[in-house]
Amino acid sequence: MDTLSFVLGIAFVVVIAVAVVAVYAFVKVKKIRKDLDEVIRRIDFNDSRVYRDLGDIRETIYRDIESRHDSLVAIMDSRMDRLESKLTAKSTYTKQLLKD
Repeated sequence: MDTLSFVLGIAFVVVIAVAVVAVYAFVKVKKIRKDLDEVIRRIDFNDSRVYRDLGDIRETIYRDIESRHDSLVAIMDSRMDRLESKLTAKSTYTKQLLKD
C-alpha cells in the first residue's frame, strides 16, 4: 500500500506539473498572438499610409509635368508668334522693295 500511495503521489505531482506547464504555455501563446495581431495592425496602417503618400507624390508630379507642359506650350506659342510677325514684316518689306 505504501508503494501504491507513493506512485499515486508522484503521478499527482506530475499531473499538476503538466497542468502548470500547459497553463503557462497557453498564456504565452495568447500573449504572442496578441503581439502578432498588433504587428499586423501596424503593418496594415503603414501600408495604407505609404500608398496614400505615393498617391500624393504621383499627383504632385503630374501637376508639375502639366504645369511645365503648359509653360512650354506658352513659350513656343510666343516664339512662333514672334517668328510669324518677323516673317510677315520681311515679306511686306520685300514686296515694298519690289514695287519701288
